[in-house]
Formats: sequence, C-alpha cells, structure tokens
Amino acid sequence: MVKSESGFKIEIDVGPLVSKLQTILQNTLSKLGISHLLLLSFALHFFAMCFPPDGGMVFDEAHYVPAALRTLQLLPANAEHTPLAKIVIALSIGVFGNYWFAWRFPIVLMAIAALYVFYLIAKKFLSERYSLFATAFLSFDIMFFIHGAIFILDMPAILFGLLGMLLYLNKRYKWSAVSFGVSILMKENGVFFLFATLIYHAATHFKLKQVKDEVNLKTGLSFFLIGALIVGGGMWIYDAVYKPAAGVTIIQNVNYNVVLNASNVPITTIITATNNTVSSLLTNPVDHFKFALNYFASLVPNINTTESNLRQPWTWVLPIGDIFNSPRYLTVTVSSGNVSRLVINWVSQITPFTAYMLIPVLALALWKRKEYFSKFYISWIASAYLPWVFIGAFIQRMTFNYYFIYTIPAICLGIPFLWKNLNISDKMRLIGLTLHLLLTVLFFLAFFPVIFIRV
Repeated sequence: MVKSESGFKIEIDVGPLVSKLQTILQNTLSKLGISHLLLLSFALHFFAMCFPPDGGMVFDEAHYVPAALRTLQLLPANAEHTPLAKIVIALSIGVFGNYWFAWRFPIVLMAIAALYVFYLIAKKFLSERYSLFATAFLSFDIMFFIHGAIFILDMPAILFGLLGMLLYLNKRYKWSAVSFGVSILMKENGVFFLFATLIYHAATHFKLKQVKDEVNLKTGLSFFLIGALIVGGGMWIYDAVYKPAAGVTIIQNVNYNVVLNASNVPITTIITATNNTVSSLLTNPVDHFKFALNYFASLVPNINTTESNLRQPWTWVLPIGDIFNSPRYLTVTVSSGNVSRLVINWVSQITPFTAYMLIPVLALALWKRKEYFSKFYISWIASAYLPWVFIGAFIQRMTFNYYFIYTIPAICLGIPFLWKNLNISDKMRLIGLTLHLLLTVLFFLAFFPVIFIRV
C-alpha cells in the first residue's frame, strides 16, 4: 500500500505470480509427453465405450452393427458406403462375439492411433510443446471423442486419411497413396484428406517447370495410379464377392385361364398373377459410386423437421441459435421415487472453444499465407469444411453436424498456431493456451457420455 496525492492506493505486483505459474506449467509439460496423453485418452475411451453395457446401440450403430453381421455372413449391406470399416468390425465380431466390445474396441484403437498420427503431423509445423497442446485439444474435443468410442465409419477413415497426410509430408508418396485409398475404402469421406493434400501440394509445389519435370510427372502418375488401384480394386473385389443390389425391379406375370362348360362355352375366367423380383447388381466401382452419389443426393430434409442436427454448416462455427441443443444419440435415465436423473448421455455436441477458432485462425493463415502451415491449414479447411457450406447454401441436402469431425483436427492444429502469433510474452502465451485447454477439458467433462458432473 502506498500513499499518493489522491489518497492511498493498492499496488499488486503480479510479475512473481505469473513467473511462478509459468514455471509450474513448464515443469508439468516437461514431465508430460505424448505417451501420457494417449494413455489417458485410451482409458477415457475404454471407460466410456462400456456404456450402456446391456447391448444398447449408440446412434448409427443401429445400422452398422447389423451391416457388419451381414458382412460376416458374406451378404451385402449399406452399399451407399464403402465397405472396409464394416469388414473390420465384422472380423472383430467373428473373433470376440456380437456385443459392445467387438463393435467398439477396434474404433477406440483407431482413435488413439489417429491422435498419435495427428501429433506427428503437428510436429512438422509446430514445436514439441505446441504439438502436444494441439493433440490435447483434439483428444479433449467431445465430438472427436464420441465418434472415436462407438462403431461408425468415420474414425477409420480419419486415421488413414491423417496417415496419408503424414506419409506425404515425409515424402513417402506411394505409401501415402495407399493410405488415402484405404481411407476412402473405410468411408468415402476420406477423400477430404486427399483433396486437402492435393490443394496443399499445388499451393507449395505447382510450377510449370515442375509439371514438365519427368521425375515429378512420374511420381504424380504413380500416386494417382496406386490410389485408383486401391479404391477401384477394393470396390471391384467387394462387388464380385458380395454382389450388392443397385435396385430391385418387380415384373408381374398375369395368366388368364378361361373355364368352359360341357358345351365348350366360356363361363368364367380365372386370373392369376405372379411377381418375379429381379435385382440389378453393382458390378464395378463406377456404377457403385454412381449409386452412392444418387443415394446421398436423395437425403433431402423435410421442411417441417425440427431436428437440431440439420443446422446449416455456418452455424457450426458461429454462436447462432441454441448451440447446446445438439442431437442426442442415446440417453439413459434412472428414477428413484420422484427423482429422475440422466446417467448416460451420448450427444453430438460441437466444442465451442474449438469450433469458434476456425475463423480467427483462417484469418491469420490468410494473412501469413506464404508460410507452409498457413497453406496446409487453408487447404484443409477448403477441402473438409467449405464443401458443406456450399451444400448448405445451394443444395437441398441434409448436413448433419457430426460431418464437422473432418474439420476439427485442422482447427486443433491451428489453435496453438494462433496463440503462437499473438503479440504477447511467452509467459502470457503459455498461460493463455493452458487456460484455453482447461476450458476445453471442462466442457469435455460436462458432456462426457457417462454423467458424473450435475448442473
């Protein structure tokens, strides 16, 4: 307390407190590594995937578990999606039996592997510390977590899509093409990662001289040839083995039987009709992808629908409307007397502390567009997010909010990049980034599928 002309005033020197807090954070980060984060994430996934333990299916597991069972029996199912993820879970069911562990455990393993591959990608552009922060943001993103703990097709596609990116950055172009092909076979949305990489490659390497260069031309042709062989060959084999139907035609045969009396005079006519069902089969990748495209084009929302998952894509990154009224995949309530409590709550909730960073990071990336990271980030957003904005604005087609999952890793990669470029001291940058992550973790705990925080 010091005396001034206007009286007494209190001065608090926060410098030592900030320095102490920075020291604590630095010591903590130095002791924590990617292995600790992955183990923690695996434990949380393993715990959550057990609920509900009575065989209840979460969200589209109601479609994909029966599809995996049919796949195990060599019967076609869900021909609108590429088949590899269903084959993986079919094999898991064949080994472990038809229950929640077999459905979800391979997905959990892929989610943890995706986090590690993402961490390696981050290290291509950011320091060790910032890469760890980026991976932590992704691991505690509730939407990414939810879809990494249940059997839907997206996480397998994300894993191999990220792996394709990493292999490309490591200049392992042929293996990158293989990984992108596998990603697309897991789910056709894996093409987002391929397009992001192609846009990034064009932004960083495309020159007329390089196009004419024999080595680069040969590398590019082999890349596309390998990718086409993986996707086309995989679909061709699947169609040959499973023979999925493109459509069903019913042909009705009508027979007229005239009944005569003893004088051969017609007295009545008996009409019998038989129906023959003819299936047109998908026999090649081109027809198969045309079938899938027609199917997705038919997903037009009912104008009277009130489902919250049909929000337009720009609401995913802007605080518009009731942002917490997200689709509930599965809820379980227990009652005791007059008290009812929600105990399990699988909800497709977008993390605002992640989603709302897309626009400021994009603005920074455009400002620093000559940097490799900026080009990479812009390419990813252009591939994984902007198509949904276009569809939402110009095409009558459902836009489920969980499609945002393909953009979330890019934003998590951009958050440390944004903090790194703020004109503040390293101390304040570290503290701010830590507080940002803390808010994300608190939001994660609030929307964790097994409720242990009650509001």
